[in-house]
Amino acid sequence: MNSDQVTLVGQVFESYVSEYHKNDILLILKERDEDAHYPVVVNAMTLFETNMEIGEYFNMFPSEVLTIFDSALRRSALTILQSLSQPEAVSMKQNLHARISEVGSLCCSGWS
Repeated sequence: MNSDQVTLVGQVFESYVSEYHKNDILLILKERDEDAHYPVVVNAMTLFETNMEIGEYFNMFPSEVLTIFDSALRRSALTILQSLSQPEAVSMKQNLHARISEVGSLCCSGWS
């Protein structure tokens, strides 16, 4: 992937999780264990409907795109954390991981 593609994927995913998974991220930020690993499960169909290019890049470069998703998720969590008026009961978590659901159904959705 070139740098423009990496930037696009990161920006789209950060915007997506900030809009559709803000509550999931808030719940994670409220968890006490800063070293635990926290997944945020994203529905592939909804994400790829937001931007079809993301789906194409995911199919071509799945490992690289997941790494970009994880970084974008951390940026989103930091933005959400910084926007809180009372951040006492929350803390940043470094081990946030994007997990994509419904991917298997994408390849065969037109098949009966």
